[in-house]
Amino acid sequence: MIAQTHSPEQVVREALRDLPAMWNKMKDPIARLQRRMRVDKSLRMEPQLFGYRSHAGNNWLIAILPTKKVLNIAPFVWYRGTDGYYRAARIVQDGVCYHISHHVLEQYAKRFNRTGDGFVRLKEFIRENMSFGTEYNLDGNDVRVGITQGYIIGTWVVPHQVAQLITFVDHGKLHTDQLEQMDRLDQQRAESLRPARIPGSHVKPWDLPRPSA
Repeated sequence: MIAQTHSPEQVVREALRDLPAMWNKMKDPIARLQRRMRVDKSLRMEPQLFGYRSHAGNNWLIAILPTKKVLNIAPFVWYRGTDGYYRAARIVQDGVCYHISHHVLEQYAKRFNRTGDGFVRLKEFIRENMSFGTEYNLDGNDVRVGITQGYIIGTWVVPHQVAQLITFVDHGKLHTDQLEQMDRLDQQRAESLRPARIPGSHVKPWDLPRPSA
């Protein structure tokens, strides 16, 4: 179970252990959404959010973006630190995982959602920004993430495995070089929505759990 005192690396490690149970729980909701998509085309490009508390005691928010041919799925685990602030981590089985600091969520709130309910703000952030585009500095620890509503600055916790996201910047405050990078990240996010997948599957391969031995 994720504890309030866990480091970003420990949070991700615990979430990865919990991931198979989460995928098992999501089989039925995914199947229902696929059936609804066949008859209701208005669901396309409308983000869906599913909540789940695992037997291990971890809290999940699973974001799903239906497109014409594929479901894009991004699982997030969330918790509250010892200071009472919400934090979350975007979990990818065989790729980079991202721990989102409370600073990012508070900076996001000032720009987009000033409600006093931190959990409502967290859900809105995940629903609107589930798709990430990422670039990193070959000569340092800097990581840059593009999302729908802005640009996040972070650092590697574990190189190429876990990134800690620290600062949110909305589009109106980006410098020229950051705007150029944002254009590249937007293109990367757009390409991630294309149906590059296993034939017959409706879930992108990087979202799938590893096959059991």
